[in-house]
Amino acid sequence: MTATNLDTLRTIIDFAIQKEQEAVDFYTDIAGKVRLKSVAEELLKFAVMEKGHRDKLQRLDLDGFATKATPEVANLKIADYLVEAKPHDTMTWQDIVHIAMQRELASLTLYTNLAGMVADPAVKQLLENLAAEEAGHKLYFERIWDEDILTEN
Repeated sequence: MTATNLDTLRTIIDFAIQKEQEAVDFYTDIAGKVRLKSVAEELLKFAVMEKGHRDKLQRLDLDGFATKATPEVANLKIADYLVEAKPHDTMTWQDIVHIAMQRELASLTLYTNLAGMVADPAVKQLLENLAAEEAGHKLYFERIWDEDILTEN
């Protein structure tokens, strides 16, 4: 792996770590604002899972990888992974679920794309596992949307 590719991979992993920390902060913050204890507990479980993702990424030994990132790494289009909706103090449950779905989809897309950019089987598997976990999170919120929010509207 060239120094440039290693720096690019580090930048990507640092971005993923930042997004996981944002997810931890988001779920922790929202859990402190919801009224139902059961919902708060569920949101805190997501915060713990996202912290686990962050920790896995922080433990990656990028210097130990003898792989080459593909040229597309430089064209990540990071803006595509950013969530437009921002949490605010007057959010409804619908707002929370909407933002959570967007965040989980962005994480799923990020890890799927990253997995396609690395050749090292261990890193690829880690990223695919993270993508699968994010897909599960997204499905969780989609089910809430389908079962609770759509039936209310």
